[in-house]
Order: sequence, then structure tokens, then C-alpha cells
Amino acid sequence: MANANNYIKDVLKDVLKHTHGLGIFEMVKMTGTVDGTEIETVDPDKTVILKGVTVNPVPDFVDATVGLSRMGVLQGYLQYPGFDDADATVKIDTQERNGETIPVEVAFEAQDGNDAHYRFMQSDVINQQLKEIKFKGAEFDINIVPTAKNLKDLGYFNSVLGSFEANFSPKTNGTDLFFHIGDGVSDRTKIHVSNTIEGSITRDWRWPLDIVLKILRLGDNATCVMSINDQGLLQIKVDSGLGVYTYLLPAKS
Repeated sequence: MANANNYIKDVLKDVLKHTHGLGIFEMVKMTGTVDGTEIETVDPDKTVILKGVTVNPVPDFVDATVGLSRMGVLQGYLQYPGFDDADATVKIDTQERNGETIPVEVAFEAQDGNDAHYRFMQSDVINQQLKEIKFKGAEFDINIVPTAKNLKDLGYFNSVLGSFEANFSPKTNGTDLFFHIGDGVSDRTKIHVSNTIEGSITRDWRWPLDIVLKILRLGDNATCVMSINDQGLLQIKVDSGLGVYTYLLPAKS
């Protein structure tokens, strides 16, 4: 039972870290199959689309769809020491509806008797509010694994220029990749990101640096790959060990 406790806790913590932790998503849809549990969301401005999947399926979510809203409440429960203790019980409660057994809430119980309940959004509600996100896949012109130095440099210049220029534009020069912040008639900087690029970016695409940095920082203790194509799509794939999260950002031209 402890393993099941830990697994559902660990998955929910991981999902919240990669969604709620970015501060832009209002709700998340989780859809279970026997192969894995899919995670989908998009922010209200449609700046970032997330499609993720757990490495192993969550047994309680197989053949079910649930929604997470009020994610601060769920995070608060998960962070409460009494519920995070190895002896606490964390389980998914179900109900029978129209002949089906569906997950309705997460129930937390501490060893001292404290308990708490987090209600899911039901499938019809989350499906109405968060329509299915179709993505057929894409080919990418460049792929990089961001380094600690990349993140430090980008973070530094974002703090300097971010209040004047929120976006960056990637450009290639031979095998070198640069991120440009600002343009020729204003304060500007050019940050060297890689010298082993094989493809090229020729068009003037722009992406919001602050949110890209927040996503990249999720890869601190994970595998993270950033991919960009010249049709204006940036992808960041983060493998946390528990789940693979694919963030898709359409460019601002």
C-alpha cells in the first residue's frame, strides 16, 4: 500500500511541478490508458501548449479522464508534512456513475487522524473547458541540450532587459546559435548558446524569454532538449523520470 501511496503522491507532485509551477495554467486534463496517463493543458493566451505522459500508468486513472483546477489547494495538501509522511494514506476515491466507476477525489489521511479531500473536475466539465489539443508532430531544424551556463546567461540578461524587451529571437550563423534580445534601434544583446548546430534558422521568429526560461529550469534535475524549426515552432521536452512533458510554443512573428 505504501508503494501505491507514494506513486500517486509522486505523480501528482510531478504534474503540479510541470504545470502549476509555471504559473500560467489554470487547469490540467489527465486521461488514463493502460500504457500511461496523458497530461494536457494550454494557457489562456495559448502561448504554451503542454502534452505530457507518465512513464507508467496511474492505475486509478485507466479509462478515465479527470481535471485538476484549484491546483494551489492540491499542492498545499501534498506539501503538508502529515500527508507527506511515509505512514500517511493518499488514495483516489471513486464513485459509480451511469454504471461506470470513476475517480472523484484524492483523499489524504495523516497518522494523527487529520484528513483532507481534493475534488477532481469531472470529465464532461474538463473536456468542455479544455478542448482536445491536436498536434500531429513536427520536424525541427535545430536541437540543443541547454547548459547551466546558457540558463545563467539568459537569466542574467532577461533580468537586465526583460522590462524593456520580453522576447528573444534565435539566429544561426554557420554552426553557431545566438539568442538575440532587443533589435538594432534599441538596447540589445546577443547570447551565444551553442557552436555545434547542424540546421539553420533564417526567419525572425520571437518567443517570450521569461516563460521559456521557467520551462528550461524544470530540466535542472532532468533531461531537457530544446528544438526549434524555421516554421515558427519551439519545443522543449523535459523528462523528469516520472513523466515526459512536451511544451510547444508557437512563435510571435
